[in-house]
Amino acid sequence: MTRHVGALLLGGVVGLAAVAVHRTDALGAPVGLLAAASASVAAAWHLRRGDAPRTTATYCVGWVLVLGVVLAGRPEGDYALAGDVRGYGLMGVGFVLVALGVASLGARPVPPPT
Repeated sequence: MTRHVGALLLGGVVGLAAVAVHRTDALGAPVGLLAAASASVAAAWHLRRGDAPRTTATYCVGWVLVLGVVLAGRPEGDYALAGDVRGYGLMGVGFVLVALGVASLGARPVPPPT
């Protein structure tokens, strides 16, 4: 139970950080989106390869919940996630995480190397 609470919180924090940095540029390259995507998927992949792979689904739920709150819009009518390539890219990361989360529900723990 504690692992799932931690994974849910981790997913929420990583999702919030991904939304915060996904629009960052450096020398014309979308480094923020690349960092957000790689950190989000790397954390899910690391959880999947661990001794409790079902926590990946919990992590993904936390990440996608943050994305859902961001996509719902703000009271004044604007959105925190723009309808451009970077916004759609971050939504694509959400779809990848949903697929990883669903796939992890049937995963078995990886035995340690001998």
